[in-house]
Amino acid sequence: MPAPAPDNVSGLGVLTRLRRNGFAAFPSRCFQEQVVSLRALGRSLILASGPDAVQAVLATDAASFQRLRMGRRVLGPIVGEGILVSEGETWRRQRKAMAPAFTPRVVPTLARHIASCADASLPAVEVCRPVDVFALTQTLALDIAAVTMFSMTSASFGAALRQMVTGFMNGIGQPRPSDFLLSSAVPSVADWRRARFRKRWVKLIEAIVAERPVIEDGESPRDLFDLLTQAFGEKDGVPGQAVLDEVATMIVAGHETTATALFWAVWLLAHAPDWQDAVTREVREVDLSPSGAAEALEHLPVTTAVVKEALRLFPPAFMTGREATTDTELCGQRVAKGAMILLPLWMLHRNPALWTVPERFDPSRFLGGVELPRFTFLPFGAGPHVCIGAQLAMTEAVLVLARMVQLFAISVVDGEAVLPVGVLSTRPERSVLFRFLRRAQA
Repeated sequence: MPAPAPDNVSGLGVLTRLRRNGFAAFPSRCFQEQVVSLRALGRSLILASGPDAVQAVLATDAASFQRLRMGRRVLGPIVGEGILVSEGETWRRQRKAMAPAFTPRVVPTLARHIASCADASLPAVEVCRPVDVFALTQTLALDIAAVTMFSMTSASFGAALRQMVTGFMNGIGQPRPSDFLLSSAVPSVADWRRARFRKRWVKLIEAIVAERPVIEDGESPRDLFDLLTQAFGEKDGVPGQAVLDEVATMIVAGHETTATALFWAVWLLAHAPDWQDAVTREVREVDLSPSGAAEALEHLPVTTAVVKEALRLFPPAFMTGREATTDTELCGQRVAKGAMILLPLWMLHRNPALWTVPERFDPSRFLGGVELPRFTFLPFGAGPHVCIGAQLAMTEAVLVLARMVQLFAISVVDGEAVLPVGVLSTRPERSVLFRFLRRAQA
């Protein structure tokens, strides 16, 4: 992990460090203190990193907090008014519209699509040359997002979309201190650049939607897009901005987080041959074809544990934030209306008081039917705003990882350590090459 911030870091220091890497922004004392109170240019900044504090902010006292306005400022250019940044009645309407696409009863259909995409991509991996696994998982996750949620392929737009998302995350998507501290009515240079990005991004999303096959009159909704169109409407056959914003949100969130989770799972297995052997034994006789994928899930406890341990160590959603809407208390400390609260969820996952040898990769933590305390492991958040696509993400990560290990023995070409970089998700600091050897050859 990157070195933590010093224990005497200021609030402004935390916000400045967040632009470079969220894993280096917080002091180690957050492991010992439920709540750390700081100031940033006169504003109250609270770091809530203990399970009781996180539970209060996200669940039991959630009504006293709202999403940070910073989120809308930074993410707005790429998700518009989508469910990732909305609040109140708008958020409730969006959640209701999307819910049918993410219920347990759709898992068999999702599993079939995921397996089909995996079978289309993974056998074609060139084993004669090093493999950039992050690029591979990005491409595959985008294909799966396009098929499962929008009944289309990403062949024509995948490269352009990945390029724009990566450029955004490496540039104007990095939060500045001004994003936290300036009133939304006061524009910044970054806001101007984000507005320019927004115009190009909307054009790309409109082009993607224009390629999608049209549903015939009288047909039942076949995917998330149809549900969104029914809920938010269209004019003269053209979906409104609300639909486009949710399309962008689901494509970006759906492929970015799963791609990063899969990368770290592969990276960890490549460095833990015993656990890779355990997954290999588990998947050897399991039917991971499109017809068998749904039933296969219950036969993959070790693979599932590996994915969960990867999510513990390198959660894609490593941090969230809230703003107090009223004067309240948090673990005995006064919180004034308007205070910013940052919740580094990754620190829950690595807290020595909550986990035995937390820096060790040990999937056995998630085996044997042990129930973890609810607010110690939160890869998908918690409370009213818990990730709506959590089940889809887990299904995808487990099935793809299982199929990958079923086909290939995986090792690293470059054995040097790779640090996680937390900006909007948890990406590796650099491109990492892996060696894939077909199991028949191994």
